[in-house]
Amino acid sequence: MLQSRYKYMSVSALAFAALAFPASAVSTCELADGLPLDPVAYNQEVAACYSTPTSIAKDAGLEKDLIQATDAVRAADNEPALIPLASLEEAARIHAMDMAARNYAGHTDKEGRGHLERVRMLDRSVLIGAAGANIAILEGEGDAEAVFNALRADPVNASNMTRDAFTHTGIGIAKANGRTYIVQLFARVDGHLESPLPIQVSGPADIKATFDEKGVQPVGWRLTTPEGETVARGYGANMTGTLAPGQQAYVTFDMARNTQEYALRGPLVVGR
Repeated sequence: MLQSRYKYMSVSALAFAALAFPASAVSTCELADGLPLDPVAYNQEVAACYSTPTSIAKDAGLEKDLIQATDAVRAADNEPALIPLASLEEAARIHAMDMAARNYAGHTDKEGRGHLERVRMLDRSVLIGAAGANIAILEGEGDAEAVFNALRADPVNASNMTRDAFTHTGIGIAKANGRTYIVQLFARVDGHLESPLPIQVSGPADIKATFDEKGVQPVGWRLTTPEGETVARGYGANMTGTLAPGQQAYVTFDMARNTQEYALRGPLVVGR
């Protein structure tokens, strides 16, 4: 499967200012006021929401049933089964829980974060080339058939299920307020960082990557803020740049296939 290995990605020259941050850890799940804007605290509260009891019910069995139902329609369309990915499941489930807790529906949360932003905060190694999402809200509990039909009722949702661009999936179910909230995420994973990247970077950090597709060539890397500003860029081993204390940036790899260039989206990092 792994056709191309690229070893130049060393961030030994990438400088980050030092800051002790954050001062305290988040240990409780309090979704009524939304999830923290700070990515470190966000990850801590997500972990707390999964490890401690909440008023919002989860349904891992129904999530598994929906993956199997999706694979069945893909097989009927001559598409391979999707591979479950833990970070997609985590991002889907926490968004379903957030919608249930604050009684809203949308691909973005009330703070303006989208599905891919959540995945890039939670996953520390995957490199994503394409992504998609389905959302549905069902009155009452709903069995697997009812939930699946609710998802399939939207033509865009139905198309996402059989797209050949996607290789991985994750589904999150949350039940509250007499409703069932369903989030189904898709991604094409085109590579991985060989070592998970810490969310806070304060010094040298390797981002050596392995790419799945044969014939692709890495062009370089860049760090881009959530506002879209590129704050650092590097080619080969010459990776230099700075992040201000607490500044957030997404790691992106620019790739080339023949004469075409495209981007692989990696984890979010925070200056320390």
